[in-house]
Amino acid sequence: MDLAPEQEAEVRAILRTLDCPQDRPCPTCDFETLGRVEPVGDSGILACREERGRSCSYGLLFGGNIFCQCPLRKYLADHGWK
Repeated sequence: MDLAPEQEAEVRAILRTLDCPQDRPCPTCDFETLGRVEPVGDSGILACREERGRSCSYGLLFGGNIFCQCPLRKYLADHGWK
C-alpha cells in the first residue's frame, strides 16, 4: 500500500496509540497482512471478516458478527484500503 506523506504521518500517529492484541508489528509489516474488514452500509462500522477477530480486543462480537474497532483498520478503510 502506498501512502502519501501526510497519510504516513497520520498512520504513525495512530500506531503510537495502539496496543495491538494480535502482536502485529504494523510499522514493520505490509498492510496486506492486516485482517480483512467490510463496511456495513454507510454506517462507518466495519465488520471483521477474520476468525481471529473473535479473540481480538478491538473486535466486538454482537449478533453473531464481529465488528472491528481498530483505529488503524478504520483509518485505512476510510481511505479505500479494505
